[in-house]
Amino acid sequence: MTSVRGECVAPGIAVGPVSLRGFDAQQTTRRIAADEVESELNRLREALQKSRAQVEEIKHKQADKLGGAELRIFDAHLAYLADAMFVTEIEGQVIKDRLTVREAVQAVFTKYDRIFQLVESDLLRRRASDLRDVATRLQRNLEAETVSGVVAPSGPYVLVARKLTTADMFDLANDKVEGIVAEEGGMSSHAAILARSMGIPTVTGIRDLPRLLRGGDVVVLDATAGELVVAPDDRRLAEATIAVQRWKASKTAVAEPAAVGNHATRDGTPVRLLGSCGSPGEAELVRTFGMEGIGVYRTELQFLAGPERPSEDTLVATYRQVIEAQAGRPLGFRLLDVMAAVRDGDQRSKERNPTMGLRGVRGLLADRDVLRTQLRAILRAGHGASGVAVLVPFVTGLSDLQRIKAALLEERVALKKAGMGAATDLQIAPIIEVPAAAMQLGALLVESDFAVVAVDDLQAHLLAADRDNAAVREYHEMVHPAVFEMLARMAKDAERREKALVLFGESAADPVRFPFYLGTGYRAFSIAPVRLRGVTKVMARYSIDECRRIAARILEAPRTLDVQKVLVNLETE
Repeated sequence: MTSVRGECVAPGIAVGPVSLRGFDAQQTTRRIAADEVESELNRLREALQKSRAQVEEIKHKQADKLGGAELRIFDAHLAYLADAMFVTEIEGQVIKDRLTVREAVQAVFTKYDRIFQLVESDLLRRRASDLRDVATRLQRNLEAETVSGVVAPSGPYVLVARKLTTADMFDLANDKVEGIVAEEGGMSSHAAILARSMGIPTVTGIRDLPRLLRGGDVVVLDATAGELVVAPDDRRLAEATIAVQRWKASKTAVAEPAAVGNHATRDGTPVRLLGSCGSPGEAELVRTFGMEGIGVYRTELQFLAGPERPSEDTLVATYRQVIEAQAGRPLGFRLLDVMAAVRDGDQRSKERNPTMGLRGVRGLLADRDVLRTQLRAILRAGHGASGVAVLVPFVTGLSDLQRIKAALLEERVALKKAGMGAATDLQIAPIIEVPAAAMQLGALLVESDFAVVAVDDLQAHLLAADRDNAAVREYHEMVHPAVFEMLARMAKDAERREKALVLFGESAADPVRFPFYLGTGYRAFSIAPVRLRGVTKVMARYSIDECRRIAARILEAPRTLDVQKVLVNLETE
């Protein structure tokens, strides 16, 4: 029995034989003869037609299981399959370079993937993952007549793949996928969003899977703990089987929201643990996990999932669905933070440094139509509801926040004049991710109800290190004293203004740093539901006084090395 660990993408537990996908041996490049070109082009047309039919069938089959935002992901796939430029480039590789159609698909995908990777934006990279999914589906269909993979077991199975893609998640045996294990695939990819929405236990980040597993091997996947057990013994298998039954029963039962203040430190100090999500399906996870609301609801998915911008009515329907599911608990809608990606003329490609360009509030103010559409949708969806907030991304100063507040007031008045219901008590909060905003937090809190601190982005800008750039990742990940000093300073500013701060991001759920956050005064966190278990373990371990002493030691440390020593000591205590 062997146990390996990865990253939890979607919680749950699964037991079953594995089916490997995407681990075929690399094929050598083969140039085709002139008389083979036409047959290869015919193979491409057949694969495109088959792929479109599959995606349409999947969308139809999943219509009752997925929300509108998630279903639009498949519209994006259909758009790629019908994209004349994409198809023409593949044909060009076959006609001019005499590549087989399978190699042509790979060559074109590699080119576009490289372009997307040059743009340092996780949201735009989701488009690269969509293109990868389409290319993978095409290649799977081109391989259909060859013996290139392991046939899926006849019953329920655990999908094991090189990359987490929708092409492997959704095939003819989709209903039998009990769990997913992948070597690669991020938390924010569309495949990950769909896995969470569908409740499929999923883990990524486990390397060398073909060395660990063969097709048909029985495994236990405890995705909540990020653990894969290979060749489990009889006792572990029996325990896991019972656990699967209990987990499936809990899925069918409607979870009641946890009472506010349900989470606390060892000495009973209440801490608000809110969820971070980006689709109605993920929002349901927040409820299922008993979290106390949604701290940050990312609204980008509907704008990026389909080929066209969503209408105001479409946004209203989605936002209302999420609001109603939260039943009065806190819910913060982050306004669109990928403005240039949806602007006409591909403005982002004209910016030399998009991460420092027309992002967030800047892009929204540059395109008032999108801004006002979103504000109107939130106002309409929030009519009669409580606890709804508008979160303003990439704020750098007071004027950004004031202009959004003015636009919100104007749209509320316009809706009332038109005889339409509009929320009257929306809260507003800046998202602090720019050092200038952090330095001016006190003034911003005067103009807002609370603030959200995007700790990962703030650290990236403070240390001038993009977290998506592998070349400087060590700079972003370093525990620099300046980061802790700024976080402590903001906590004091908020305390003086008697306003709440919500800490948001992957680092907000870091179990090593969490005592520092508590010790400096943070009492509200917006984290991925799958991180809840780790955070509550830390809270049960420490009292607030102990956290304050830990924070004081960290703030006294003059160098990164000294901070690291304090944190290492915490892990070994």
